[in-house]
Amino acid sequence: MDDREEKILLSQIPKAPNSRLRPKSVSTILDRLILERGYAAEQSTQLLMDEWRAAVGDSLAAQSRVGKIQRGVLQVTVSNGIILTELTYTKSSALRHLQSTLPDFKIRDIRIKLA
Repeated sequence: MDDREEKILLSQIPKAPNSRLRPKSVSTILDRLILERGYAAEQSTQLLMDEWRAAVGDSLAAQSRVGKIQRGVLQVTVSNGIILTELTYTKSSALRHLQSTLPDFKIRDIRIKLA
């Protein structure tokens, strides 16, 4: 049997249909596990909190709480009016810091409110 005949015979073998029982790659399984368990969200939240601390300093970060990012606006809650005023003054530099260090988060503004 020559190569040509072998190719013809091999082409006639039916292909296995896509099945759920077909083995999956390890990377596919890990990606799904990370999404289902929420590990990616936990890591991104921790990264955001770390960068917020770097942007505004330890004292202001300790008295503020970073919330969700909705439509490009980072929600930050503070404990009192003095901290609100301080963060209002540092808001533009903090925003620039977050935009440069976390470009995938697509933060375009920061909204600071009292708790």
